[in-house]
Amino acid sequence: MQDREALSPITAALRAIADGTQLDAAAVASVAAGEAEVEDALLDLSAQAASLRRRGAELRALVSSTRELLGTHDTVVLLQRIVERAHELLDADVAYLSVYEPATDELYVRAQTGTISPRFAGMVVPAGVGLASHIVRTRRPQSVDDYREMTGLPHDSTIDQIVSEDQLRALVGAPLVVDGQVLGVLFAASRTPHSFRAEEIALLSAFAGHAALVLHVARLLAAATEASAEATWRQQQAEWAAGLHAELTELVVRGHPAADIVAALAGALGRDVAMIAQGEAIAGPPSLVDAAVPLKDAAADAAVSGRGVVLDGGAVEMIAPVPAGADRPALLVVGRGAAPMTDVEQRTVERSALTAALVLLRRDAVDDAEERVRGELAADLLETESSRRSALRRAAARGLPIDAPWCTVVVPSAVGDRGRIVSALRAVADRLVTKIPDGVVAFVPEAESASMGRGTALAEVAPLVVVRGHRNLAEASGQARHTRRTAELARGLGISGVLDAKLLAPYALLTDGDPRALLEFVEATLAPVIAWDGPGGSTLFDTLVALQDEHWGASATARKLHIHLNTLKQRLARLRALLGMVVDDPEARFRLELAVRVERARRLLGYTER
Repeated sequence: MQDREALSPITAALRAIADGTQLDAAAVASVAAGEAEVEDALLDLSAQAASLRRRGAELRALVSSTRELLGTHDTVVLLQRIVERAHELLDADVAYLSVYEPATDELYVRAQTGTISPRFAGMVVPAGVGLASHIVRTRRPQSVDDYREMTGLPHDSTIDQIVSEDQLRALVGAPLVVDGQVLGVLFAASRTPHSFRAEEIALLSAFAGHAALVLHVARLLAAATEASAEATWRQQQAEWAAGLHAELTELVVRGHPAADIVAALAGALGRDVAMIAQGEAIAGPPSLVDAAVPLKDAAADAAVSGRGVVLDGGAVEMIAPVPAGADRPALLVVGRGAAPMTDVEQRTVERSALTAALVLLRRDAVDDAEERVRGELAADLLETESSRRSALRRAAARGLPIDAPWCTVVVPSAVGDRGRIVSALRAVADRLVTKIPDGVVAFVPEAESASMGRGTALAEVAPLVVVRGHRNLAEASGQARHTRRTAELARGLGISGVLDAKLLAPYALLTDGDPRALLEFVEATLAPVIAWDGPGGSTLFDTLVALQDEHWGASATARKLHIHLNTLKQRLARLRALLGMVVDDPEARFRLELAVRVERARRLLGYTER
């Protein structure tokens, strides 16, 4: 090959252009030797050759980018490489890519190269600000020769500071668009004012298309992965719910109590669960039961809709009605956990409430059967001697401690109140209970009789409860008639509350349980004394009580009353004047003492109204 120096100047220039050298005007002028047409032709040929070489390099970069796109699955790496290729081929000082978030109308820098400011990597372009937002709105490439001189678009002080820290002047951006949706903007920037050529903008747009494809594929893969994970999670949730339902069903079939249902549900949910039936805690932590007590409105809504109610705030997250009967309302109460309950968990609680209803219905059926048996036993204990003996044998066969001390409990009441009284008796003691024409009779183990005092459910619904203790159940049943007579007497005397029948038993025997006869007897005997004392005091009546206690001894009575003997004699004179010779006649004195004892019993029990 001939040396370049041996060639003609024009041939040498053509060889230089072919080797990739772009000739400047001075070099061309020296070759053309004043021939203007030759000079123009050489300059045009040199420029076209340089453009073709750049275009070839760009195409090679795009092909390389496509290969990387097909061979790399890391979105972050791909975006970074696209930014680096754009930075290299456009001969820009800085290149970066911002991802667009439609929900906030903001752009977030996700890849960059050539930057100086440490804040550039985290830069967020607010909605409607600067060149980036303008490109998103127009969906077309846009450029600015000098950012400092840009006046047609709104600025943001923070963005301006970051751009100034990086000394950027000229910017060009191309949108990342897929199916009419803008995914982001690819930028190239120069630190000197610069007017970007059409081919540079076209090249940037080509890289933006690749970046758009990367982001679109990444989002599709993310959506597919999320959908797959969601499907897997829902399948796991369905299997979990089915397994729990099978476990609860087995517990019901095997006759386990409600507490086991609650425990199994609590373990599966990983949070506290409680059950409340008719306001009574069946199972679960007391703290959760207490937290559910004020939620009456939510419980009412759940009962009406038949669906669970999810609550905002507080210790209780959900309550679900247990459909065990309109007259026996029940609830499942679920405590709040570390994370909110899922839809599957909420539906599972509602299904578990149905399972719990089966347990409660079975329990109630057993209780009802037991109540019928106990009611029959109690009724037989009030009948003839033979029926009592049969009832005692059946009670012993059921494991009742018939030889231990028992109490007879009589509650006089109207017909409409007896159902509530029976329910209250169920709540306070283990008992045999039956309804009678004038009230309710129950036989209660003596150890449990103390639970019927003031403040109990029984005391709230029963104005009068008469109790009498016995050595065993046989004695309690045999003496029940006398206790019933005492209760009727107490009711007629206006006595209320819980009363030991022994206090009135003698008077019940004497009057055969007729309270009107006893009150008439007291009135007839003591009316003058009661009238003399009046409502403000009871001097003469207290004197009569003391005289009886001291066997009518004057001196002893005066000492007991802390009065002078002459004062006592004056009172005795007044009593003789009011009662006649009753004080001195033994038979009359007996009747007087009986009347005083009855009146004193009434007053000791707090009943002074006549």
